[in-house]
Amino acid sequence: MEQVKIGKFIAEQRKAVNLTQAQLAERLAVTDRAVSKWETGKAMPDSSIMLPLCEILNITVNDLLSGEVVTMENYNKELENRLLEMVKEKEKADKRLLKLEIVLGIVAVLPVIAAIIIASTVPMEEWKGAMLVLFGLIPLLIATPFALKIEQKAGYYECQNCGSRYVPQYSRVFFAMHMGRTRYMRCPACHQITWQKKVLTKEK
Repeated sequence: MEQVKIGKFIAEQRKAVNLTQAQLAERLAVTDRAVSKWETGKAMPDSSIMLPLCEILNITVNDLLSGEVVTMENYNKELENRLLEMVKEKEKADKRLLKLEIVLGIVAVLPVIAAIIIASTVPMEEWKGAMLVLFGLIPLLIATPFALKIEQKAGYYECQNCGSRYVPQYSRVFFAMHMGRTRYMRCPACHQITWQKKVLTKEK
């Protein structure tokens, strides 16, 4: 998404309807600094503001996201480009989420490892060592549901039987046997239970 191009377009359309940055900001209940950031390409309007902004500027959301008035001739092409861009953005976001899952897992496991090492090397009563390990497990127990939620939402699982790619319910991911991110689950398309690997894209 070309924010600078979109920003210039917002500025042009604002001037076309004879509004200052301050006047546009007042009508949208935002600061004129926010409008300035949009027009310089430093930020994008929030999704909640896009429709009112387009109404004021007499443009469509597609025009806004394209950074120009889209004619009927190239409407389908622009729409296709927007959809492709959205898919790419989702893939990037999913990659970041899966990296976050790894970081979360490492951070959660470290206290357990540290507790085991201390309990086995530092002289102490057995019950104290056991309590230390149990306390070390608390971050892991807290982090696991969050890590699984990230894994469930980011990307898709691919059925090894029919090739269908889908997002399963959280409960299925939680209770499924697994090897890394590959889980033994029932496919909603062919209803076969197979080892289903994690992939980032909806289509092959």
